[in-house]
Amino acid sequence: MTVFDASIKPDFMRLTHDNEAAWKFVELFADRAHHLDDIIDGEAVLTDEEMIQRELAWMLALGQNQFYKAHSGFLMPLIIMGCNAWLDANAWEDSDDPVKQTHADVIKSLYHEVVFAAVYICGGWNALREFTKKHREYQTDNYDGPILT
Repeated sequence: MTVFDASIKPDFMRLTHDNEAAWKFVELFADRAHHLDDIIDGEAVLTDEEMIQRELAWMLALGQNQFYKAHSGFLMPLIIMGCNAWLDANAWEDSDDPVKQTHADVIKSLYHEVVFAAVYICGGWNALREFTKKHREYQTDNYDGPILT
């Protein structure tokens, strides 16, 4: 089962002025993204009861998160784009084209833009630039193939 890599937390907290609600949102979002990926990839098998319990827990936690409530208009379009990219990436992983297979790993990581957006919302442009310069490589967390171009 894929687990959210919280190694970014010290920089995230520093650059978001210790916005705990923003961090809780990032944890909620990233954990859910990884969990859905595990379910669809067959790495996690849940009963109907477990699935509904987790879905309700996710929706309740998200709905109560003050950072998400305040910034959902900014975050939701990025979440939608991340979900769309994830679906495209899954299709590209199954492609016969080795270039598409390689780029699928990059496309699948678009959900990280939601994390980066949280830094921007709390810390502004300079914080975003500092964070992505240091943590863009964090997006290689799901890369599992040779580099082909």
